[in-house]
Amino acid sequence: MQTTVRGMTWTLTARLMVAAALAAAGSACDRTPPTQPPPRPTADQLAATPNAVGIPYDRYVVIRSGERLIALHVMALSPLGDRVSYRWYLGDGDGRFARPEALERGEGEAVERPHTGHIALPGPLTLSWSRGSTAFGWLYWPDAVGDFAVYSRPFAQLADADPGQDGGRWLTRPGGRD
Repeated sequence: MQTTVRGMTWTLTARLMVAAALAAAGSACDRTPPTQPPPRPTADQLAATPNAVGIPYDRYVVIRSGERLIALHVMALSPLGDRVSYRWYLGDGDGRFARPEALERGEGEAVERPHTGHIALPGPLTLSWSRGSTAFGWLYWPDAVGDFAVYSRPFAQLADADPGQDGGRWLTRPGGRD
């Protein structure tokens, strides 16, 4: 009788262990898949995340800071894209960039050291930047600057930078105004 009780105990223990293993495997199968990588910008579209906006190099990106429109052009200077030059133009009274020679402008360089570089814009407004690849970089949403947005479509030519004419929209930090 004692052997039968021990055998039943062992069988019950083994069955409980198998059931626990199956339950753990089943719950692992019910888990959501890992999150998708952040979107990447293209020559025709920016990519926004909760922390930053991906911008393609060698295109004009329009930034709205308060009532001002700023066109920013960033170019990679190093093979890895960790050093860039930038040039900005402040839109005229109507927010246009048609006559670049008549616009207020500035330029500079940024180096990603140790983790981000800085792009100084008029206002004063300084944005943190980091490389994404040799073709694009990330502009980080500024902290507490009020009305700040980036137009969703980059422009190949400065004179063409005219938000609202091509079906794009203003991108803001989640929780910000649009």
